[in-house]
Amino acid sequence: MEDVGKILIVGASGALGTEIINLLTEGGKNLRALTRSDKGVSKLSKYTDDVWKGDAGKDPKGIEDITKNITTVISALGKSVSLFTPSGESFMESDFRANRNLLKDALKNGVKRFIYVSIMGVDSTKDYSIARAHKLFEEELKHSGIEYTIIRPVGFYSGLNDLAIMAKRKVIPLIGSGAAQTNSIHHKDLAEVVVSFLNEGPEIAEVGGPNIHTRREMAEMIKEIVGGEIIEIPEPMAKISASLGLPKIFSEGINDKLDYFTFITTNDMIGETNGKISFREYLENLDLKKIT
Repeated sequence: MEDVGKILIVGASGALGTEIINLLTEGGKNLRALTRSDKGVSKLSKYTDDVWKGDAGKDPKGIEDITKNITTVISALGKSVSLFTPSGESFMESDFRANRNLLKDALKNGVKRFIYVSIMGVDSTKDYSIARAHKLFEEELKHSGIEYTIIRPVGFYSGLNDLAIMAKRKVIPLIGSGAAQTNSIHHKDLAEVVVSFLNEGPEIAEVGGPNIHTRREMAEMIKEIVGGEIIEIPEPMAKISASLGLPKIFSEGINDKLDYFTFITTNDMIGETNGKISFREYLENLDLKKIT
């Protein structure tokens, strides 16, 4: 890899962030990482001695000058959209404010380049809090004057673990007809795309994986490999969590997540083809004991 100076990876202990920092370490890059937890610090310490612990959304003072002597920021920071992950802070706090605080620090310290992992669907005419938070930061980044690339993945395979969890509990919900298509991507393949844009890249890249499937085809693969039965849910009923018969297993405050889940699973989400790892391979290698 070409020398790009020191790189800050934000959201470094997440699934995507870990793959990014692993690739950069293999490439001999000089790295700094930000995480919010002691567990994250422990996980990242094998990659770099320069690990910061802080909450960019709630405590901007705590991350002041985190971008000092940094050439490029890679932000894979954002709240989980999983229905099973406790909600905690809002999407505005974790996806917009946190990234905005990092951008302000980057501008103050003369950072050259900012790579932001957003989501596909931010341009939807419908108002979803998840998409809105990403879109607001995209606009901040576009108008900041810094060199940037915004990466909009169509979705991670790991983001479909919710369906594997429900399959273990014998139910695989299929919203609408299941005809909507997508080419989700493995986070390892996505990390390679992110790293490829270190020196330069398009302002916006909509990124997908190697294969296009309908949502029904993906549900059938989950049924075959994990188990469970496919339950068809009419789209108008999808917002009513009680209609799933599963309200007790979801985290609190899932309405926004469920609305967005309905949107992405009933609309085509197709990005530029990348990577080699198929959805079937991902499912076949999934440790079901860790999916709860």
